[in-house]
Amino acid sequence: MATAVKDRLIRATTELMRRHGVAGTAVAEILSTSGAARRSIYLNFPNGKSELVTEATRVAGESMAVALADIVASDDPIGLFTQVWVELLESTDFEAGCPIVAAGLGRADSEDAAELAGAVFAEWYALVAGRMVDEGVAPEVAESLAVTVVSAIEGAVIACQAQRTVVPLRQVSARLTDLVAMHVPT
Repeated sequence: MATAVKDRLIRATTELMRRHGVAGTAVAEILSTSGAARRSIYLNFPNGKSELVTEATRVAGESMAVALADIVASDDPIGLFTQVWVELLESTDFEAGCPIVAAGLGRADSEDAAELAGAVFAEWYALVAGRMVDEGVAPEVAESLAVTVVSAIEGAVIACQAQRTVVPLRQVSARLTDLVAMHVPT
């Protein structure tokens, strides 16, 4: 029973972080969204919201790494990564962004979650770079390109939310595809 409550708290926190950032995710809203009692937060997360945000970041990071591994293994990783974001943005009326970005920006509320976000991004870079190396891109170039790809897409997601259009994401995707193609041996 406690695990179900804990999972609901984590899911609610992740969803709220996606939509409101860490600072905008209030404990009262986590409780309302999860349907959990106030004491359940402190029973499951003795250090309160900061610990809950860190755990939500860990769970979201693991889940997104699995999804990214599947995306990276596809025939068109940049196109598929873009399409996943386009669908999420459009289906949430541009409200849901990346919980890992939210955690990274939420250092004032949860330093541990921000540190973990940095590690999650490093894992994503390694996944993308691994695919490029498999395609013949030199490792040092693949590492730099991977940071560029992930960072540009995540930045484009933020621009899409601000402008309420997927145009920035589609434009970034097209240029990234061209950029990566320049480094893949033919």
